[in-house]
Amino acid sequence: MKKNLILSLFALVALCLGQQAKAQVSTAPVTVNIDLQAAVLSIALDAAPTVNFVYGTAAEYTASKTVTKPGHLTVISNKPYDLAVSADGLFTSSNSTNTTNLPALGIVGITVDAATLHGGTLTPVTALTQVDQEFISAANAEINAVYNISYTIADPSSLISLPLEVYTTTVTYTATQL
Repeated sequence: MKKNLILSLFALVALCLGQQAKAQVSTAPVTVNIDLQAAVLSIALDAAPTVNFVYGTAAEYTASKTVTKPGHLTVISNKPYDLAVSADGLFTSSNSTNTTNLPALGIVGITVDAATLHGGTLTPVTALTQVDQEFISAANAEINAVYNISYTIADPSSLISLPLEVYTTTVTYTATQL
């Protein structure tokens, strides 16, 4: 009897271990949408956007001068875009009575470091004007396109005859999505 009981127990254990539980499977598909409804375009300047050309010695009036602004301009765009630049107006003088003896707007040129073109094509602006001049065309859509911009006065000789004042203009950058 003891032998039958052990044998029965052994058979019961074998039977339990031999059975596999079958799980039921059910699926439920879910649709995920990404709805891009608006074009995104933004331009931001660095924390210190002012460009200062300082002429303090005679030698500085005889040579080209460049002010480079690393990380000067940042563009966010979800589509390819062009960049243009223009001056809002002619140079004005810090002396409000001087309205005629001013530097020519075209004395300043603007270019971009080729390493920061972001897939675009560069056309340097050799003479700043009050009309938008495209200087980067067909740049790639990017979240954080940072541009290193250089401002140059190639020939400062015309500045030598001007009164010793500070001359100012405002430059505006425009991004246009394609």
